[in-house]
Amino acid sequence: MEIVFINDGSKDATESIINALAVSDPLVVPLSFTRNFGKEPALFAGLDHATGDAIIPIDVDLQDPIEVIPHLIEKWQAGADMVLAKRSDRSTDGRLKRKTAEWFYKLK
Repeated sequence: MEIVFINDGSKDATESIINALAVSDPLVVPLSFTRNFGKEPALFAGLDHATGDAIIPIDVDLQDPIEVIPHLIEKWQAGADMVLAKRSDRSTDGRLKRKTAEWFYKLK
């Protein structure tokens, strides 16, 4: 198991905090971008540097409930090639965010 942290060009203390975590915990893998490249490049960098058999991408702000991770792992261990999760409550999202999510989940 490992935890890959990607600092997407943040100008605050994020990089030093991640590096300190990596020094104290060998499971932490720090990555830092020189500037903000956006969510997708950060996600792909994390996927490229991950070495495990399973990968669970999650935003550091914990907008996704980490309580579902054991359930995802359970499904994967039961033989699923891929396990996906979908937010069931978007009441706190704005109209545009809700609409784009609706369009995305209608894609087949």
